[in-house]
Order: sequence, then C-alpha cells, then structure tokens
Amino acid sequence: MIFEAGRMFALVGWPAVLLAAWLAGEIAHRGLGVPRVCAYSLAGIVYGSWGGMPDEPEAQAAFTFLANFSLGLFLFELGHRINLRWLVTNPWIAITGIVESLLTFFVVRGVALALGQPDDIAMVIGALSVATSPAALVRVVNDMRGSGQVTERALHLCAINCLLSVLLMKVAIGYWQLLASGSATVAVWNSLVIVAVSVGCGILVGLPLPRLLRLFRADETGVTIVFALAVMLVTLLTQGVNVSPLLAALTLGVLIRRRHHMLTPAQRNFGVLGDLLTVFLFVYVAGMAQWPSTASGLALAVLLSAGRIAAKMSATALFAHVSGTSTRKGALSGLALAPLSTFALLLLEYSRHAGFGLADGALAAIAGMMIVMEFIGPVCTQWALRLAGESRRKDMH
Repeated sequence: MIFEAGRMFALVGWPAVLLAAWLAGEIAHRGLGVPRVCAYSLAGIVYGSWGGMPDEPEAQAAFTFLANFSLGLFLFELGHRINLRWLVTNPWIAITGIVESLLTFFVVRGVALALGQPDDIAMVIGALSVATSPAALVRVVNDMRGSGQVTERALHLCAINCLLSVLLMKVAIGYWQLLASGSATVAVWNSLVIVAVSVGCGILVGLPLPRLLRLFRADETGVTIVFALAVMLVTLLTQGVNVSPLLAALTLGVLIRRRHHMLTPAQRNFGVLGDLLTVFLFVYVAGMAQWPSTASGLALAVLLSAGRIAAKMSATALFAHVSGTSTRKGALSGLALAPLSTFALLLLEYSRHAGFGLADGALAAIAGMMIVMEFIGPVCTQWALRLAGESRRKDMH
C-alpha cells in the first residue's frame, strides 16, 4: 500500500512540477531576461534530487518515449531549417562544422584524460560533448526571433554537431564492442547499420508526406499536425527496431525541406503541443543528472565545459573569413553552440538501452558538465544573438 501511494505521488507530482517549471520560466524570461529553458532545467534538477523521477520500467519507457518525441520535434525543425544548397555553395560552412566537431572531441577527451578519466570513458565524454542541444538552441532562437548570419550558421553547425556526435558515439560503442568481442568487423558493422537504418527510417516516413499534404490541401494547422504525427511515427518506428530516433527525426526535417514544404513562423515550436513538450523535456532530462558530490567532480565539470566552449569558438573564428563572415561573428557562432544537455543525455540513455556497458560510468562523469551547461549554454546563445544584433524580440526595449 505504501509503495502504491509513493508511486501515485510520483506520477501525480509531474503535472505540478511542470506547472511550477512553466511559471518559473515565465518569471525568469519576463522579469530577469533569462531563457525559459534555464528555469525548466532548474525545476527538473530540484525535482530529481527529491526522488521524483520514475523508477518503474513501464514508467521509464513511457517517459523516454515522450522525451525522444519532444526532442524529435526540435530536431525535425532544425533539419527543416537546414539549407543544403547553401552548404554546397559555401562548403566552408560544412568544413567549419566538421573541424569544430573534431576539435571539440579531442579537446574534451584530452581534458578528461588529464583529469584521470579512463580512456574509454574519456572517448564517450568527448563524443557527447560534440553535440549542441537542438532543443535549447532552437527554443532560444525562436523566443528571440533570431535572424542573421550568426543564427543561420549556429543552426547549420548544430545539425552537423548532432550528426557527428552520433557517428563518434557509434565509434565509441564500436571500440567498446571491439574490446569486448575482439572482432573489428562486428564493431564497425553494428555502428554503420544503426546509422544507416536510422536515416532510412526518416526517409521512409518522409517520402509520402508531401504528396499526402498536396492531396488533402492541408491548411497551416493540418500541416503542423501531420508533421508532429510524422515525428511521433518515426520515433516509434526507430525505437521498435532499436536505432536512433534522434538522427531519424533530423533526417525527416531535412527531407521535408528538400521537398519544398516550408514551416511558417506560426508553425515553429509546434504551437501549444510544442510548448508543453518543451517544459517536459527540460524538466525530465535535467532530473536525470545529479550535482557533482565532490570538489573534484565540480572541477571536472567546469574544466570540461570551458574546454568545450573554447574549442567551438576557436574553430568557428579560425574559419570565419574563408566562410564569408567576420572573425567576431565566427566566434559568436561558436558561442551560440554552447547548449549541451538534452541531445547528449538522450543519446547516452539510448546507448544504455542498446547494451552499451560504459553508459552508467560515462553518465556519472559527464553529469556535472551537463548541469553546468544547462544554465550557461542557453544564456551564451542569448548573448551571442544579442551581441550579433540578431534578436528581434518585441519586448527587448
């Protein structure tokens, strides 16, 4: 009876904590000028420290699906805003993203090794640190109505970060499988198959959508619903075959953009549904992490975060002129890539369910870094857009 009461309290507590998180977000945004997602994360950390996170397998599965679906909406929107023609016309943007991602990987991995982390754990931390949180970046850009060189570069570099983070994570998993099984062929094959199937699921769901929308002449609301249901379908499909729903959602967004179906400003964030799922996503993901329990853990988090931001800003500033912008705007594009947590944590959670034995150890090592970047990351993006003069918020003055 006591167990059932505790379980009921944990489930009933979620609507209350989501409401509290939303209220805190509005106060922080309107009163202090702080991104809403920072307050959502704070509510999740507090609720998680009280033991409010679900621990039953059924509840965990449901919450993980909702989190993947929520992040999938952001990845779809991010993919939808990627202009592949621009990357072909100006290949230095793609080169910048690749170099910046690899530099971030090696810098963070080097810092982790210098601070005493094992080589395999350091490799996982480096791979996860490459990713920029699409949820935090897209949400801050939409809230501030960002538009301009820094905004567009940050969005495109974020997509490249997410793609390469998945690939590097698969390399880390393949390396671990190589150590476990001794077969390089099995390790490489498993990694390539997961990436290929993830992309294939996004293409499979996305191909019939444009014809369906033309056939029924869907209005703006109908298009938004169809896109949301498509993301839900691709999330279910990829989880069913145990591949990455995050990469599939990103592929789906890029494909829809290529088929000339454009999201209007009214459709961004997916309306009320998107707003609600945003609150849930940041509360849930922040609740999965825990504050560092020692001074050395906090120092590790701060140094990893500093190394990550420095690597991103250095690479984007270095390639700024050849890619067609100023060094200042190049550095600001790197600063805008500071948000980390949601994509990295869900990628790690997916890997844990896929049988990745290092997931628990990596989570313990990187949790402090994720908490630090929960608060610093969105604020850095906000500063970058303001310093670049690309904020169009009505309440700025």
